[in-house]
Amino acid sequence: MAAPALLLVSVLLILFLPFIPAIAEWLRPTDVAPLPVRRNEINNLRYFADSFRQTVARMPAMNLLQLQKLQTDRTVRVSDNLHVVHQQLDADVAAGYPAATLAILQKKNGIVIFLHDACLPPGSHSQADLFAAADLRIGAGASLRACAAQGLITLGPDTVVHRWIDAPAIRVGSNAAIDGRITAATEIDFCGGSRFVRAGAPSIRFGDCANAAIPAPQAPSPRPRHILDDSTEQSAEIRQDGDFVVRGAHSIRAGTTVFGSIKTYGDLHLGERSCIAGSLVSNRDIVLDRGCSVLGPVISQNDIVVGPDCRIGTPGCATTMVCRKLTIAAGCIVHGVITTQDGAIVSAREASHVP
Repeated sequence: MAAPALLLVSVLLILFLPFIPAIAEWLRPTDVAPLPVRRNEINNLRYFADSFRQTVARMPAMNLLQLQKLQTDRTVRVSDNLHVVHQQLDADVAAGYPAATLAILQKKNGIVIFLHDACLPPGSHSQADLFAAADLRIGAGASLRACAAQGLITLGPDTVVHRWIDAPAIRVGSNAAIDGRITAATEIDFCGGSRFVRAGAPSIRFGDCANAAIPAPQAPSPRPRHILDDSTEQSAEIRQDGDFVVRGAHSIRAGTTVFGSIKTYGDLHLGERSCIAGSLVSNRDIVLDRGCSVLGPVISQNDIVVGPDCRIGTPGCATTMVCRKLTIAAGCIVHGVITTQDGAIVSAREASHVP
């Protein structure tokens, strides 16, 4: 009887052994801390682009300045997922890249580095991550997965970027679509009909901004606080001081300057040439008529419609816009970050009010 009992005990011990670490962790937890996340990465809109640049910089023998001096027009295969394009198109842009190079751009999970000014042909489809050491031009109707450049990026009409795009400066053609994020170190220029989800730059321009409103002034501090039920209770003066909390819908008369912030529980409407030296926050829609300027954040739990020649933020004071859907007319400037849930569209004509 001893042998069968010993065999049974041995089998039970073998079956029980895998559960010992789980039971020990359950009785005395040792891994209950949150995952480590560096704070500078939480709201860094350029995180993916910065990581991509660091990846390129850490690659062995990837000295871009030295490689640019090589006198060759070859496309060098460094590995299965890394190719370096030496060809220059300055002399004959129309000739384009050879078919073998264009085929490399269509490989998934690859990286293609252009050492000189690059130009992708119209209608091309690139599934590799692109890095241009100089300027990058994208032909009309082309599509990209992700790309970064050390110079100017020019997106032609009807182009599509599926993930992200980053450069010192970016020009977006008409009816182009950025499905992910678009960021620039200095400025982004959008043409009419273009669409995006998230954008960030010190200066985001929409069309011709020659007649954009002047930046809003700084509001004094401390400020009085006013609580209103609706717009009928507001003062008729063109200058209003203090922060306003409105329990319903609210409208600012044309030409009014508010030295403070406004928060509403209903729709918020700014008349033409209104100036807000603070922030705008609404539980519903926010509508800005022509020539308005806002110093601080513009945040809506629903939609935002911005008319022509408006300015959000200042060159020295970046701000943010957050909403479900944004419609912004030509002639506007936004300094900072735009974040939408359902996307933003640049209207070639004057933006109409939300129905």
